[in-house]
Amino acid sequence: MCLLKVYLEGGESGRRLVARDVAFVSESDGEVKVKDIDLKEVVLKGVDIVLIDALNSILILRERT
Repeated sequence: MCLLKVYLEGGESGRRLVARDVAFVSESDGEVKVKDIDLKEVVLKGVDIVLIDALNSILILRERT
């Protein structure tokens, strides 16, 4: 099963993993919500979706400046 790993890019911290085994992604009202296969939800505010790479199973978000 190919589920996503979600990375957040920002400033000097580079790229860090914020969620894994993500099956659902939604964006509304300036928030990106991701849910893993156990339906654990992570809500990220002030971010933009930069890349969805289904082949490598990654989603990259970037902090808004």
